[in-house]
Amino acid sequence: MKQTFRFLSMLAVVATVLVSCQMKEDDLFDLDPANRSDRWMAEYRRVFNNNKYGWALYTDNPTSGRHPAVYTYAVKFDQVYSTFYKSISTVRLPGVAAEDSLVSMYSFKMDNGIVLSFDTYNGFFHYYADQSQYFAQELQGDFEFCLDRFSANEDTIFGRGKTKQLPFVMIKLPVPAPDYQAACDSIQSYYAPYNCSFVCAGDTLPARFFSGYQNLSIWMEDDDPSIDGHLYSYGNLVGGIYFLEPIEYKGVMVREMHINADQSGYDDVNGQAYIIPKPFANYFMQDEEYDSRFWGYSSQGTYTQGEWDKAKNALKRSGKYNPDNLVYVCLSTDGKGNIDLIFNMWYGSGEIHYPLEMKKVSNDEIALRWTGKETHGLGVDLYEAGFKYFVNCIAPKDEWKTFKISPRSGSKMSPGEFQLTDVSNPDNYFYFPTNFRYYHQSIWD
Repeated sequence: MKQTFRFLSMLAVVATVLVSCQMKEDDLFDLDPANRSDRWMAEYRRVFNNNKYGWALYTDNPTSGRHPAVYTYAVKFDQVYSTFYKSISTVRLPGVAAEDSLVSMYSFKMDNGIVLSFDTYNGFFHYYADQSQYFAQELQGDFEFCLDRFSANEDTIFGRGKTKQLPFVMIKLPVPAPDYQAACDSIQSYYAPYNCSFVCAGDTLPARFFSGYQNLSIWMEDDDPSIDGHLYSYGNLVGGIYFLEPIEYKGVMVREMHINADQSGYDDVNGQAYIIPKPFANYFMQDEEYDSRFWGYSSQGTYTQGEWDKAKNALKRSGKYNPDNLVYVCLSTDGKGNIDLIFNMWYGSGEIHYPLEMKKVSNDEIALRWTGKETHGLGVDLYEAGFKYFVNCIAPKDEWKTFKISPRSGSKMSPGEFQLTDVSNPDNYFYFPTNFRYYHQSIWD
């Protein structure tokens, strides 16, 4: 009986399936192709226009030598027109830099699927897709997009460029379009540091934002530091970034990161990775950019300034060196752990070097000690003649002097100036711009 029951049950199921599969063409295509296309386009138009604030349009433009750059456009649609708003990338475009918004027409077309076409010229949007521009034509972006689908809650539209096949996404805006655009742009302006670190799976890896390209470079283990690391294209969100291609490292996958509470970096939304400031000590110990660090007389603390005055007076009394000839003083690093205290850099035989030893104490501390050597072409001992006062307040010969490194301006992620403060004497400090390579600041300024 059990076997008979099972057989009858199976037969009933098969019969039901066979009945359900008997479908006619009219069941699948209840409308003719033209009307069916019109219905699909009407659905997309309804979704496009069903938002009082507009959409964040994310699309990728090819770049020379980098991964595609993810551009963000806040755009508002009505039945006929699309309005694009001023962004950080439009303020430098010829002819439209001063405009707050630009209006152009758009349309839906059928071309092996539904295509969104921005078919009248918009100076904000079409500039990067215009084949007539001076830059290489193979790098142009798309202005027609194949629409693949929209989400069930109708707040995200997915597609791809018709020509380049690069991803295209639109996200329904929760705030007015200009406000969203400004918030996205602030990520690029303030939270995209040239140098930083990527922390994941217990490792801290050197990293760098190429914000103009919307690329993040991460140097994985054994990568050559003289060339770019692994490149990831990212887009700006309000309060964060997302990666077009997720970062994969030791089994961890990172797609979206948000600015953390103190705005000192980014946290992975899943809590598995972080972008943190580049350790301040590394700017001196392993600076890939090989930038010298300079400071001027006016940038010194009260103790440091007093020691400079002592040095100047002693030199004058010695008769071996006229302190009025001192024009520049700087720290010069080679990015490999070596550092010199230099006076009158680029002044030939008058350039005075005091090589220092340097060691990393912590991520935000270095220690300095003078090697005891002095090099120049003047034929006299200038250390004993008076330079010893200034040299000793920075790096005495017989002891390590530890300095705390802190950003004096900018943010932890993007420091504008560094201040070195003597841990043993807070009045002994000096500060200087983080990238001051090509010129010096006079010690008298």
